[in-house]
Amino acid sequence: MDAVVSKTNKKLYLRLIDGMKYAFGSLLPEITKPFIIGIFIAGIISFFVPEDLTVWTNEHYFLSMLIMLAAGIPMYVCATSSTPIVAALILKGLNPGAALIFLLTGPATNMATINIVKNIFSTRTLIIYLTMIAMCSLAMGFFVDWFYIFMNIEAKAVVGQASGIIPHGLQLIGAVILALLMIWNWIKQKQKMIIR
Repeated sequence: MDAVVSKTNKKLYLRLIDGMKYAFGSLLPEITKPFIIGIFIAGIISFFVPEDLTVWTNEHYFLSMLIMLAAGIPMYVCATSSTPIVAALILKGLNPGAALIFLLTGPATNMATINIVKNIFSTRTLIIYLTMIAMCSLAMGFFVDWFYIFMNIEAKAVVGQASGIIPHGLQLIGAVILALLMIWNWIKQKQKMIIR
């Protein structure tokens, strides 16, 4: 019995090591570029977008959703880069439903996908594809806004307070470790390209 337990623990230990190798050796290099782009765009939004966005979005809930739908469908924004962008927009006062629409449509569609669907299938299929994505995204956006209003939660306040959960020193250490891992993986990739 003890031998079976130790063997199971050893398998779990090896799986944890494999998971760490994948997370920091394979996955991290793949998400580094979109993550940095997302942080950069979030910084631009935080600096340039006016603080009174809340007033406008409260008066134009549906229009803000349509704008985020129009922004999300044609351009490719993967989930890694869209998350900091949406967090910055929510901090500026964007309603959470519109933010969710951008999160759903950005990774799901882009101009390349639109062209492929049109060429391989047909224009009719493309229209159905985009219509379903738009309708489902808008429905989810309305539901999220309704839920926030029903629960009397202010998204801007929630996102703003989230950083207070982890102490600032720990955040700084985590950011430095992440930056060092990204740089290390970038150097490894460049070395592999030189060797080839």
